[in-house]
Amino acid sequence: MTEYAIRTCIKCGRRKSANKIYTKLVEKTYKGSSRRSINILTWLGLLFGDKGSKRAIKQWLFQSTNRRYSGQTAIAINLCSLCYHRVPSRRSGSGLLKILFFPFYIPYKIFKLLLTSPLIRELILYLLSALVWFISKLLKALRYFGLKIVDQDGDGKLDKKDFDIAYDRVSRLFQKSNKKERTE
Repeated sequence: MTEYAIRTCIKCGRRKSANKIYTKLVEKTYKGSSRRSINILTWLGLLFGDKGSKRAIKQWLFQSTNRRYSGQTAIAINLCSLCYHRVPSRRSGSGLLKILFFPFYIPYKIFKLLLTSPLIRELILYLLSALVWFISKLLKALRYFGLKIVDQDGDGKLDKKDFDIAYDRVSRLFQKSNKKERTE
């Protein structure tokens, strides 16, 4: 039996096997600022005549060293089937295309949801497995009752004798109906 690694859903913390955890690309934005910092060692370096310490203190005092940065990147996160649609994914396309193709956009999104949703996939898998189980039980029952019906001589086996008995009964039935038609 193949065993899968255990993964954890980022949103809810559920631990499931790797085949039931799905990865999704989401946007991560970040921003911040940085500035030159000095500490006690920089001051000690200045006292001992270090050129780097002197330059660092000079820049700290007289130059604007505040740097601001921002950006965004896509990261892959692990989500269970219940949390998959609760986390927004990367933005794709512009709003102009959504407006222009509005009559086709909504059915496209619904169709895409049905095809790519892990929740829908798992529900269909459970429904199909229940259907296969029911059909197998039904076929077992039909085999049991069918064998009882087809077994004409009652020996528990389906053999040539059973077919001969069934043939004789059917031929007698048709002979009786032919006799009735002739008398009328």
